[in-house]
Amino acid sequence: EGEAPARAFAARHRKLTEDLVDGLLARQAEFEQAASEIEELQVVGFLARQMQKSHNVDYNIIRQVLGLLRTNRLMDARDYLEQNNQDAIIADEALHLLQLHTRYQQARLDPQLAAQFIADLVFELNYNGRAALIRAVLAGNVEEAEALARDVPGLEPALIERIQAIRRQAEEERQEVWQLGGLHVVGSERHESRRIDNQLRGRAARQGDPGSSRFFLSIEDDLMRRFGGERLKRFMSSNVLPDDMPIEMGILDRIIENAQERIEGYNFDMRKNVVEYDDVMNKQRQAIYAERRAILLGEAVDLDDKVQQAFDGAIDDLVKNYLEDYPGFIRREIERAIDDFSTDATDSVNVNGVVNRLRGFLPGILALDRAQLAAMPARKLVDYLMVLVQDNLEDGQNLYQLLQAMNRFLPLLPAVPNVAARISTMRSGQMQVRENIRRDFVGQVQDLYDSFLAPHIEQNQREAIWRKALQGINQAFLQFNVEGLSIQAMKGQQTRFRGQVDETLRELLLESLSALDGPSLAEALDNHIRQQQDIWRKRISGEQYQSFQRALLLSAIDREWRDYLTAMDDLRREVGLEAIGQRDPKVEYKRRSFQMFSDMRHNIDEDVANRFFREIQGHQDFIRKQELAAAQQEQMSQAGYQVVQREKGRGVELRRDLPKVGRNDPCPCGSGKKYKQCHMRQDMGQTNAPAGAGAVPAGAATKQRRKRR
Repeated sequence: EGEAPARAFAARHRKLTEDLVDGLLARQAEFEQAASEIEELQVVGFLARQMQKSHNVDYNIIRQVLGLLRTNRLMDARDYLEQNNQDAIIADEALHLLQLHTRYQQARLDPQLAAQFIADLVFELNYNGRAALIRAVLAGNVEEAEALARDVPGLEPALIERIQAIRRQAEEERQEVWQLGGLHVVGSERHESRRIDNQLRGRAARQGDPGSSRFFLSIEDDLMRRFGGERLKRFMSSNVLPDDMPIEMGILDRIIENAQERIEGYNFDMRKNVVEYDDVMNKQRQAIYAERRAILLGEAVDLDDKVQQAFDGAIDDLVKNYLEDYPGFIRREIERAIDDFSTDATDSVNVNGVVNRLRGFLPGILALDRAQLAAMPARKLVDYLMVLVQDNLEDGQNLYQLLQAMNRFLPLLPAVPNVAARISTMRSGQMQVRENIRRDFVGQVQDLYDSFLAPHIEQNQREAIWRKALQGINQAFLQFNVEGLSIQAMKGQQTRFRGQVDETLRELLLESLSALDGPSLAEALDNHIRQQQDIWRKRISGEQYQSFQRALLLSAIDREWRDYLTAMDDLRREVGLEAIGQRDPKVEYKRRSFQMFSDMRHNIDEDVANRFFREIQGHQDFIRKQELAAAQQEQMSQAGYQVVQREKGRGVELRRDLPKVGRNDPCPCGSGKKYKQCHMRQDMGQTNAPAGAGAVPAGAATKQRRKRR
């Protein structure tokens, strides 16, 4: 509103001074001058020139630092300064100035925002100056205090005398309190803990000050009623004492202290009980956090070994559950399903839930009479369903289930090609395209088969299995008609083709698995996993492969740890019921928590193995997007532009960061030379670098126009 109304407003308020107006005007003038220079040089050019003068740093170095900061790369800016033998703290100061001037560029569009911006700066200066002034006066540095009052807006020299007067007054009042005997603390009751009473007494004589204390109690106080009330009542009734007569006796003090000791012992037992429960979780928490920190920082841990450990556990489970101990594995699944869907009070079983849970393991269960199953007790039902396990072994269902389990975490064979999509839009050459697809697909299947299972099977048996599979694949391709079909008919053919090829590949794997024993299958799976890992390590680079392993391990730990904490909270609320069965709840809590913790560790390894090959492709896509975005940002930065979010609406816009300088204009570095004789060639070289290919350097428009002429 103008300088005069501001000065009048400051004069009307006791806590404001007119030099605050001068300070506000000075800060506004400073930023307005900077804004006018920024309009010519842009913010990067302006700050580069300013910091070149204040820090004696090369113009190109500081401009490169600012360019890195504009793309949120503070660590890269620090490393760049250290490589050029400069102090890395310059990057932090440059970031502060960059944010400050960027904020003002946005705020100056609105007078209210601009006023708030300048007011915040002056207030911060005044606040810090006032604190420094008080410290200087209390330390006896009057000259420093006078300098602060003179330089900081809003600090009057009279404040020094006021602070000194307050200090003298406090000392006089302190001496007066000492002469009167110090602080006297009156307690309306005694606390359950003697420590709290002693703390209250200590308030009366803190740091050597004199003082006294006195406590007044009633028989109706909680402390006396709970532990000393009856005894004290008998004492009071046996002595006829006036109501207004204070009772000060040693026996009364002992009664109160005994009551406090009993409460302290009770509270200690409660805390000890809580600590014993918490100690279990604390040790487990320390183990998980130490492992997570080691993975995150890469200290004393090999990520390859951690991932391989997860795959080794998954392979061992597959071999044991589906080949070596298939009946025992199915029995455990049956018992778990019946236990989950049974009622202990009536010994009844929810047969529908059991059937739905086990139909993947026991296909024959769907043909059983559910009414007959419901009439059986739980133990007899387990034995009855175990008869179906022998049928599974005779039909090879265990191998089929093994194949399904392997496919959940391991890419065994390539995906069936979409022939219809490749040839549906072609007018000619469909037969040749189909043959090319067949040849490529057969080659991929044979390569995977030879590297995965073939080395562990006898040659004659291996060749017979492969000939049968090759015949089935070729037959499926030959039956795929490619001429004169509508799009709908082509889709139907693709569906039938996919079913035929899937069935052929499944038979290929099942016959191969039936020829392997447990150790051979474990070795084949281990070798195949390592081969696939090496392929991905070369495909996305070793550094990104390590990054993916780290992210996968951390996400698996975090997910399972959260679920574990929820389960442990439920266990802690319910474990007290173990006392009804004459079992110690704390012992049961420790035993079950140990088992749950072991299950959680197993679930972490299982999660890593199941998600590794499913998510690594997404990680590769993420890397490509990151590299593309970084290349675009680098290209824009080298060309003098920045991609920023629009202030209104959605989307982004290009904004020039560096000044558009003509060939014969003065160089922005402040050397006084013409741009073409100073930094133009260097800027053009940076712009034409591979990261910034295709960008037009600032100031080179004239030269390009001459070429076009």
